[in-house]
Amino acid sequence: MARAAVWNPGRDAIRAHSRVESRPPVVLEPVLWGIFSAGGFISAFLLPVTIVVLMFAVPFGLWPAERIGYDAFRASFSDLFVRLFWFVLIGGSLFHGMHRLRHSLLDAGLRKVEPLLNIVLYGIAILGTLAALWYTLLFDAPLPFR
Repeated sequence: MARAAVWNPGRDAIRAHSRVESRPPVVLEPVLWGIFSAGGFISAFLLPVTIVVLMFAVPFGLWPAERIGYDAFRASFSDLFVRLFWFVLIGGSLFHGMHRLRHSLLDAGLRKVEPLLNIVLYGIAILGTLAALWYTLLFDAPLPFR
């Protein structure tokens, strides 16, 4: 008796009578997908508003230019909530973008260099988020390279 063809999107079909295989537990991947999801949510809600206010509202006269000038921005950036807004926006967007880029490159056929992709892309996201955290916590501190 011939078995019917089963649609297989790259994974083995799971059947009730199949043997249970011992696989190493996946620990980091769900965390990365959670950060990806949170970053996508943050980027989808905060980034468009930021772009509209900073890039379109001023040139079209919908927002006063003196409210987003350097002096006004520096004065508002001393507020902790404004710094947290930028930290969340930058960190969330970086992790979302790097995770998406990683999976796009893996789907394009770069599976052989997956460990290198992980180090480079997540390293960029971590370093960018740490830089945003540094500015969030130590905004008024003197810069180390001045």
